[in-house]
Amino acid sequence: METQQQTLLQDNNNNNLNIGNNDLVTNVPTPQQQQPPPPPQQQQQQQQQILQPQQPLLGPEDGLPVDSTRGITAKEEKERGILRFEVITNDSSSKNLELLMNLKNVFSKQLPKMPREYIVRLMFDRFHHSLLIIKNNNVIGGICFRPFPQQGFIEIAFCAITSSEQVKGYGSFLMTHLKEHNRKVGIYHFLTFADNFAIEYFQKQGFTHEITLAKEKWKGFIQEYDGGSLMECVVHKNVTYLDIPTMVKAQRNVLNDKIRTISTSHLVYSGLQCFNHGERRIPIEKIPGILEAGWINNGLDQQQINSLQQQLAVVLQSIKNHDDAWPFLQPVSIEEVPTYYTVVKDPVDLQMISNRLATGNYYITKNIFLADLKRMCNNCREFNGENSPYYDNADRLEKYCKTLVNNLKI
Repeated sequence: METQQQTLLQDNNNNNLNIGNNDLVTNVPTPQQQQPPPPPQQQQQQQQQILQPQQPLLGPEDGLPVDSTRGITAKEEKERGILRFEVITNDSSSKNLELLMNLKNVFSKQLPKMPREYIVRLMFDRFHHSLLIIKNNNVIGGICFRPFPQQGFIEIAFCAITSSEQVKGYGSFLMTHLKEHNRKVGIYHFLTFADNFAIEYFQKQGFTHEITLAKEKWKGFIQEYDGGSLMECVVHKNVTYLDIPTMVKAQRNVLNDKIRTISTSHLVYSGLQCFNHGERRIPIEKIPGILEAGWINNGLDQQQINSLQQQLAVVLQSIKNHDDAWPFLQPVSIEEVPTYYTVVKDPVDLQMISNRLATGNYYITKNIFLADLKRMCNNCREFNGENSPYYDNADRLEKYCKTLVNNLKI
């Protein structure tokens, strides 16, 4: 075949012009050959011809191929007829021989360390079966296995998906079909020797290194491989593996129905409107659904709450008088510490605690009061760090606060 090479053209005046493989060769006139310019109307027509594209531009709507299967699951592809699964063996038919040969090519390419002669010998052995996954009439992967019906297990010899179709969920879907196929014929144990590269895949499919099948059932029947780990998967005879989502949904519905007979957690009540009318506090038992959910009021009555407020006021004054309380008496000034409120998202100080205590209905338990004090100290430690004197102030003050609050007789 004649090949195009870079050509050197020479005009009559020995002016050189380099022409590449894709260059357009034209007759370039010399100054002596140039003609007078055409009329303006002819110039305009020539410009329009140059600007007008010779063919439409290609874009998403004009020629780029669109993959109609992109973004759909393997199950949806099967429902649309894009995927299909077949279990075949070497029955000497031309159809099965062709399918086995295509699967052999996948195994040979995806399992390069496995001798091709060994792959062929097992695949075309009449005791071995092959589960094929076929996409658009092309074999893209499969599993070669040998069933031992009398022993109650199958041995998986090869399992692979072609590289261009991996990471699409086909491997899991393939194993699911293998489980369902053998469940229907009454074989519930799968055994395989997995190398280090395949262990993770088999673990995701339910295989473990714990072998529950009696050793005398499989010892001497399966091929052992150097460097491989024996793994087993047990199939439940009552589980339809191709319809697990429906089964799980049915189980969830049964469980939810049972819960609803002993609980009201599924009931949804309208929001509280009382706070829109100026209410600051309502009894817990007035909240819709609280009593129906089994809540029992073990809290304090109003008289006990009033007594608690008086005791907390005394405790708060003692805390303010402590030697380490001075950094916490007022809110942190943003002018003095501009980054404080960027780090501390829930600031608390002794002045804020005093204002909350003054309402008479904020600290209805001593634990709520102590929680604000601990948050105040935690904020200080978080912002200043361990090497700061403020960190030590927070440690000593928190210890003092816990002692006072825990000693309250209520």
